[in-house]
Parts: sequence; structure tokens; C-alpha cells
Amino acid sequence: MTTIVMMGMVYGRIRWYQRQNNDSKILQLRETSSVGYSGVLFAWMVISTLERKQPTCPVPFFNDVCFSTYSFGQLKFNIAPVVSLFMAQFIMPRVSFMGHLAGIICGFGLHWGWPPIELGSANVLIGGVFLLGNLFWRRGVVPVVPLTPPDDNDHDDDNQLLSLLLESGQDGIDGILMSMPGSGDVENGNNAIDRDSATSTTDPFARSKAKKKEREMEEMRRKHKTVESIRNLIGLVTVLSFLFFDWMSSIALSQCILLAYFIFGTRSSFIVWACTQAKVENDMITPEKQRCGMIWRGYVMSCVLAIAIDGMSVAGWIQLQTFVSSEKTKLLFGLVPSLLFMLLRIAINILGMVIASKVLHDMGQVSYISGGIFVRVFSRVLTCSKAIGDGVFLSQRPLWTAFEGRGIRLGGGELLARISRSRSS
Repeated sequence: MTTIVMMGMVYGRIRWYQRQNNDSKILQLRETSSVGYSGVLFAWMVISTLERKQPTCPVPFFNDVCFSTYSFGQLKFNIAPVVSLFMAQFIMPRVSFMGHLAGIICGFGLHWGWPPIELGSANVLIGGVFLLGNLFWRRGVVPVVPLTPPDDNDHDDDNQLLSLLLESGQDGIDGILMSMPGSGDVENGNNAIDRDSATSTTDPFARSKAKKKEREMEEMRRKHKTVESIRNLIGLVTVLSFLFFDWMSSIALSQCILLAYFIFGTRSSFIVWACTQAKVENDMITPEKQRCGMIWRGYVMSCVLAIAIDGMSVAGWIQLQTFVSSEKTKLLFGLVPSLLFMLLRIAINILGMVIASKVLHDMGQVSYISGGIFVRVFSRVLTCSKAIGDGVFLSQRPLWTAFEGRGIRLGGGELLARISRSRSS
């Protein structure tokens, strides 16, 4: 929480210097890094100061300089943490003033009850801020709509298919996919006629092209079905989370955030696959891939935090099972069923993270060469998830077949005839 507040203050300073056209300050803020736990300690110092009955003396060796806590209704305030902030800056000028100030702000906010402790949890706050603040408010990439609408004047079959796929809702997408050639027994109308004409033609090149397109559509159907199945599992786990835990708990809210990410990611991935199948130009499909990458990166980040906190919660419940069992309002179905459900939830979230990593790698949205903070932090998670995802998403049928299509005779038949005649003579 202190990190997010500090990042918000740094971002505000950058926007202020942009209005002032002060490029040197902007460059300095963007290249400055900070690390440490002192911001969290300042937050706890604020809470400790407000809970004390006696005045607080923040200045070393000056025991007479003390400050009392004042109450304004249910809110308490003490100036001592602010004095400690300037004292620390005076004694050690290179310490992070913004980090300590962020800790003080968080300390007062938590003691005053804002934000609620459930919303201040890392698995809710970080993923929620990235989804609402960055993807929705700042970039406007969610809710997911096609960034490049199809050309209505283009009557090509691929463009008409793209128009149907992008204009249909999620339920309509399933019907369109099932009505495509190669979907099984569901074949009627023009699709069956086109398939029969493609297979009955004497042109081997036309048959090869039709078979290749059918395999590509089958691959897209399989990917979409796999992602949708996992999306439905995550939705089921989200509903069950509200049954097992309090609906305002961080455990339930974090699963809601994961479900929102996965829904947006599924829709965005399908748009990219549809544009790829329709052979949309690279300058049009690149923004779609970038938008899809941002959504899935947010999902991976939120999923890692949710899995880590869920695992720590399970360990804490096992260690303190007597205390947890007495908290009837926390675990409505008892300790053992809640533990089993949490293990199932962790497994499904790991499966969702595997799919997200696979999609990111397939769309070229993960670069281990150029790096970036996302790859540096989650490189091990991404590589392990991709290795597992290859087994989930890997096609069992190749998209091409050797020696399929129109052959070209290179000649040499006349030469072989002459050799055979010379041998016979």
C-alpha cells in the first residue's frame, strides 16, 4: 500500500513538471529508484503514536519536545510522525522523503479506517488499482471492444468472418465457431456446400488450401474452448468464494478481480485470433496484441499475489486451527472444507496463470532480451508456466502437411528416358 501511494505521488510530480516543461526533473524522477521497509515502519509508527495515552517525543535528546494526540470525533491526529519525517530527512538527506511520507499517509488512513483493511490487502489493492486505474481510466483498454473495426466494403470471406466474430457477443461466438467447417456434425447451409465443393474439386492446390484453413479454424476453436473452460472454472470458484467466506473479505474480492481480468483477457485474445485468421495487416493487429498483453500481464501479477496470500492463509489456518475454528463468521463451512476449497482454488488459479503465460508468449508480448520490470520480477513464473502451457495449448495436429498441395515437376524425365534407352542398346 505504501508503494502504491508513493508511486501515485511520484506520478503527480511528473505530471506537474510536464506542465512546467522541466525535462531534467522528469528524467531524474523516472530514473530514481528506492528500496527499503522504512515506509511501512513509518506507517506503524503513526498507528503506535495515535494509540498511546502519553505524549510522543520524536526529537532525540530533547525529551521536553513532546506532542499530544488530539481527537476530532472518531479521528485522531498527532503531529509527531511529521516531525520525525523532517528529522530523518535532516539527519540522512539521501533517504526517501516520498517513501516516508507515503508511510505516514497510509498510517493515518489505516487508523481512520480508510481504506478498509480488506481493500488494503496486496492481492486486492495492486490488482484493482492496475485494472481500474491503469487499464480502465488511464489507457481505456477495458471493457474490451475491437480497436480496428472490419471494413464493411470488403466482401472477402475472411473479412466477413471477422465481422461476424467481432460483432457477436460471447454466446454468439460459440455458435459461429460451431457452424464453421470441421466442427463436427453441425454443418448446414453454405458451410457444408463450400466444404463439399472444396473437397470435390480436382485442383490439388485448392484442396490443400481448404484443408489448411480448416486446420487453422480447428486450432482457433480449440484454443477458444480451452480458455473459456478455464474462465468458467474461475467463475465457479469465485461464486463458491462468496459462500465459503465473507463477501467483503480480501480472499473473495481478490478472486473477483482475477475473474474480471480473465474475462477481459479471453475476449481480447479471441479478437487477436480472429484478426490473425482474417489476415489483418500487422499495423492493425499490433495494437490488439498490445492491449491483450497488458490485460494478461495484469492477470499474472494479480494471480501471483493471490496464490501467495492464499497459501499463507492456508498455512496460518493450519497452524492456528483452534483459533480459526472458533471464528464462526470467518469460515462458514468449518476449517477442513475451507482448507480443501482453498487448495482447489489455488490449483485453478495456477491453471489460469499457465494459460495467461502461454498466450503472452504466443503473441510475442514477453521479451527476455529487452527485459522490463515485469519480466525481471516474474521471469521464473513465466518460464515455468509456459513449459506447462505448451502441453495444454500444443496442437495435436500440424498446421501443415509435408508434400501436400500443388507439386511442380522440375524436369529430368527426358534425361532418364535417354539413359534407359542407352542402357538397353
